[in-house]
Amino acid sequence: VKDLLGISIAIYIGYMRQLKMYTNDYFEHASLNNEKLGCLCLKHWLYDQITMNVLKEPQINELFQGWEAYIKEKTKYYNLKRCVFYNLNENEINRIKKIYVLNTILDSNSNNSEAFVSDQGEYMDYFGEGLDEFINSINSCSRKVPMDNYCKEFDEFVNICKVESLDSGISIYDENTKSTADGAKKYLLYSQKYKEQLLYVYIKNENLLNFVKTSDFLSNKSTTIAATS
Repeated sequence: VKDLLGISIAIYIGYMRQLKMYTNDYFEHASLNNEKLGCLCLKHWLYDQITMNVLKEPQINELFQGWEAYIKEKTKYYNLKRCVFYNLNENEINRIKKIYVLNTILDSNSNNSEAFVSDQGEYMDYFGEGLDEFINSINSCSRKVPMDNYCKEFDEFVNICKVESLDSGISIYDENTKSTADGAKKYLLYSQKYKEQLLYVYIKNENLLNFVKTSDFLSNKSTTIAATS
């Protein structure tokens, strides 16, 4: 436990350094004053640290316990004190990370899609894995009652994507709100029923949309992927 507490503190110190930076991989377009985006950024960063430190499930459990017991209440960022960690296992962390990476890629490249498409070799695996995992999670979590920890975290992500003012890389609308997506110049990627409600998934750039549709991703075999424009 002592060793894991040391790792927890080291990770926390690294996180606080990240917060002080104005441009980095996790927080470039996010306002940390927003509880939802702040927590999403924290989780994405923390899961990367868990992966890079090659932590296994007993260590991951102790790390989350260390956050709750020793670090959470000491953070200077009040909104982050309310972040809920669902104590995911190693496989679940890798799965949700793929989705977070997809969201980051879509957000970071929304205004630079030509460069993204020209660098397909660099992004292809991450992008395809993230899109496939997102669609798989929509399908699998729709059927789980009650939700397991992974689906609780995925559901939290879906709800963040529904908040239009947050303007995340992935935007999600329902039947009553999808008309606003066209006015916001967003492009329909995918539609699927989730928890008995039909959801519409949009991204910000038409070039990225066509890149997705013409790439050999597992998700393109789904009939719910929008037709190429």
